[in-house]
Amino acid sequence: MIKLLVLPLLVFSIFARAGEVTLHFIPAPTFTNWSSPQKVAKSVLVNQFAKYNGGNRHEIGHLYVELTCGSTHILTGSTSQNNTEERRAIFIKGYGLGIVLKNFAGKLDAQEDVEQDINSLQSTGRSNFVKFLISESTCDRLTQYLDEYKARGYDQIYAGLNARPLYGESSGCTAFGMSFLELAGLQIPEFEKAWSHDLIMPRKFVGGPLTHRNVRFIRILTAFRSKWDTDLSNGGFPLHFWDPEQMVVWTNDVVKELNQGAIRTFPWPTKVVQSQNSYGLEFDARDVPTPTGPIFKVP
Repeated sequence: MIKLLVLPLLVFSIFARAGEVTLHFIPAPTFTNWSSPQKVAKSVLVNQFAKYNGGNRHEIGHLYVELTCGSTHILTGSTSQNNTEERRAIFIKGYGLGIVLKNFAGKLDAQEDVEQDINSLQSTGRSNFVKFLISESTCDRLTQYLDEYKARGYDQIYAGLNARPLYGESSGCTAFGMSFLELAGLQIPEFEKAWSHDLIMPRKFVGGPLTHRNVRFIRILTAFRSKWDTDLSNGGFPLHFWDPEQMVVWTNDVVKELNQGAIRTFPWPTKVVQSQNSYGLEFDARDVPTPTGPIFKVP
């Protein structure tokens, strides 16, 4: 009889110590149109003034990371110190599309501010999320990563869209969030396909140190029929980045499909969950082995 009780208690003990990592996806007030350089510029301008329902404005969308490991609860995200430096680079210094590859003074979002923002976002259903149940050892690895990230000073830089945080390049908000999934062994091809963009920025629209040119924002805004380059032969700049708005769309679509009885196959048990008026997905990844080896790919 005692032996029969030991196994259930052991399983309960392991799962009781397990943790969670959640990515909260927030769209811009109006969705950013990435179909052409001109339409991106228009979206950026519109979102400086567009009305929004719940939470902060988040002109270009945003992503928060939530990590719960036992009694430790962390809410944060990567952001810039303020918008002044960014606006000067766009409207005064003539960075053009080069703005998306520029590094700015950065910080991590404060927990109290994130709590208030998420509460407001979820009360109106503006944001959604994906939650992963993870093992205790994976939780420890992610906590260690965040501590080392700050100790190396990477949190003080809000990096361009191409930046890879695990290579010591600091990060923007979405790459920062995705680095947690990579370290936890939870990044899958479907996320890469559905959540990211690969573009080539035409050289004529890129200003700043990359080209030593001044590209006025109005030039891009009025560049009708503008297109992304299709190869690098014209000296354009490749861009690979994670898009929080694509994350919002994908999550909404999968939630809708599952609620309608569709079968979606993921590497982990999956269910729809709700927080206030926001819906998301919960993946049970507690059985996923914790990746080993160095956290950062640079010394």
